[in-house]
Amino acid sequence: MNLNKKSKWVNTALLLVLSLPGYARAKTEDFSFGHPGLAAKVGRTVKINALDNMRFSPDKLRVRAGETVRFIVTNKGQLVHEFILGDRKEQAEHEQEMKRMGGMAMPDEANGVTLRPGQTKTLIWTFGKPGEVEFACHQPGHYLAGMVGIIQVK
Repeated sequence: MNLNKKSKWVNTALLLVLSLPGYARAKTEDFSFGHPGLAAKVGRTVKINALDNMRFSPDKLRVRAGETVRFIVTNKGQLVHEFILGDRKEQAEHEQEMKRMGGMAMPDEANGVTLRPGQTKTLIWTFGKPGEVEFACHQPGHYLAGMVGIIQVK
């Protein structure tokens, strides 16, 4: 392969990777409550279960500002669930987005994952300034039914 063909192939592959859903957001979007974390910086792993009674277990956590946490989230139910990190504003925006989309499952994003029944996914997050962050499910009716947990950032 000559240099021009190889360079063109590398550029095409790079553009393909950069256009994958969630990639640009994960690398460029700022959140008021922190940012996607690096595996090498994880200080703690927390296992969260999403349940069909519209609850998370556990539903309350405490972290330190600057701490990087690996969340291992398992859907223990028979319904699709989400695990979305956000402040109240972010959660309200995501709830409205889900309503506009008719409850269609969203692709994974920098601050959240969608889980089919029995599925487990990992999300790594570095928390920002002190305050309160929610983790919630926005499948139709779930958030309104109380499927939300609280993270106190100290």
